Amino acid sequence: MQTYLPPGTRTYQMSSGQMASGADKSVMTIKATPLSGDRMNVQTTMNGKTTPIVWTCTASGMKASIPAGAGGAQVNVDAGFLPDARKWKAGYSWNSSSKVNVNAPGVGGMNMTSTTVSKIVKQEKVTVPAGTFTALRVDSTTSMKMSLPAGTKLPPGMDLNQMTGGKTSTSAWYVQGVGMVKTTSADGSFSMVLTKIGK
Repeated sequence: MQTYLPPGTRTYQMSSGQMASGADKSVMTIKATPLSGDRMNVQTTMNGKTTPIVWTCTASGMKASIPAGAGGAQVNVDAGFLPDARKWKAGYSWNSSSKVNVNAPGVGGMNMTSTTVSKIVKQEKVTVPAGTFTALRVDSTTSMKMSLPAGTKLPPGMDLNQMTGGKTSTSAWYVQGVGMVKTTSADGSFSMVLTKIGK
């Protein structure tokens, strides 16, 4: 886990919109602290709010239970995985799947499932505000499906999965011992770049 999700603090700038380069921007800070066993405490701070999450690395991926927020919603995540560090070479590909379940008081559960096909395309230099790195570029395509709580009815002609995008393609650049330094969506609507590395 710690090879491409290493301990320490990392700050990212995220841009979203039709063209991410000139869109709304926000800052996210992630602090990762190893715990006993294959667990890691990850504190994510965004817009002044910090959310602590304990991730557990398993043979099938990473699992976490996100604390209930102000509305009492409980989120359980069964995420995909990054391969063993020894497999990180250009040409290697893998499939992973993720499940997210959201339970809100008085509403019930909403489920989101996704399958992702990823491939390490090549090693290349990438420059971000935090510096210039020799990174491995991972191209991924994710297919997503969502289901609403039982009994929920949508207006005629409204397709929930079509509204959520259905399928997305991204490229991400990873550096051993640093983690992810950049990610972009294929359509240019989202980007995230590393701006600072701390302890």
